[in-house]
Amino acid sequence: MASSLELNKIIGAVLVAGLVAHLSGTIASMLVKPHHAEHEAAAVGEGGGEGGAAKPAGPAPIEPVSGLLANADPAKGQEIAKKCATCHSFGKGEPAKVGPNLYGIVGNKHGHMEGFAYSTAISSIDKPWGYEELNHFITNPKAYAPGTKMGFAGLAKVEDRANVIAYLRTLADTPQPLPTQEEIDAANKAYEDAKAAAAAPAPSSSSAAPAAATTQEAAAPTDDSAQVVGMIASADPAKGQSVAKVCATCHTFDNGQPAKVGPNLYGIVGNKHAHMEGFPYSEAMKSKTGPWDYTALAQFLRSPKEYAPGTKMTFAGLKKPEDRAAVIAYLRTLSDNPVPLP
Repeated sequence: MASSLELNKIIGAVLVAGLVAHLSGTIASMLVKPHHAEHEAAAVGEGGGEGGAAKPAGPAPIEPVSGLLANADPAKGQEIAKKCATCHSFGKGEPAKVGPNLYGIVGNKHGHMEGFAYSTAISSIDKPWGYEELNHFITNPKAYAPGTKMGFAGLAKVEDRANVIAYLRTLADTPQPLPTQEEIDAANKAYEDAKAAAAAPAPSSSSAAPAAATTQEAAAPTDDSAQVVGMIASADPAKGQSVAKVCATCHTFDNGQPAKVGPNLYGIVGNKHAHMEGFPYSEAMKSKTGPWDYTALAQFLRSPKEYAPGTKMTFAGLKKPEDRAAVIAYLRTLSDNPVPLP
């Protein structure tokens, strides 16, 4: 009897030990895995890799065009520049569109078209449109002149930029001389110096303030209007009409229909911001002086309150670029004479 009791005690002790070991392993796993995941997330957020935070990627140096212009093809440049015809005219004496006429721009001052309402970002640049200035602007307008109204994303290929600038050079009564060898050498040296500076190690810092600034910059909304504008030509107006059903509570769409909480949207594309006569627009909207071009619509539909602080519009916006492109393609059809595609 005693030996049977001792045997039961031994078996019971073994079972309890096994249970404790199992529970301990489970609890340890629950505690350790979240810590591991948090560590991995922190590493990704800081750039990851060995040896601490990775160097933040700065703007890439822009390859010069000066040495390419003599052999560039103005005809190819004219073909590429067709995408600019929505916003710019090119012939001598032609009126401005959303952007200024570009005749005679090469070698001219930045605010070269008399009477055009340039942004301060452009009009404040006190130097001529030289070949490399045009090159940098066409590469990335917003980086060249922060605050510019220009919504174009830029041309990544240096050959395309050279061809476009060669074409712009022909738009003059007396085209500017091509770059001299001295100017070509200077442009190439500036490019090599910029590459060397970009390759230099960045100073390390363990302070919290730079990390917080980086986080804030990463959280800032991105203006993807150029991407949206580039998608409009291939977007589906029928899909846009379906997406726009969420707007039907506040807006009407057909020609001649009365306003609701918001204005009727027929004929809005290319029209002035306060386009419906008699509608009580907010001051935020009435103060917008430019037309509802494709860029303005892309920015407004992404976030109405960011585009026009103080607007009565309560809609939060459409975050997907493809949805905005489709809606704008649909709004374009609401017209007796639709505005040309981008």
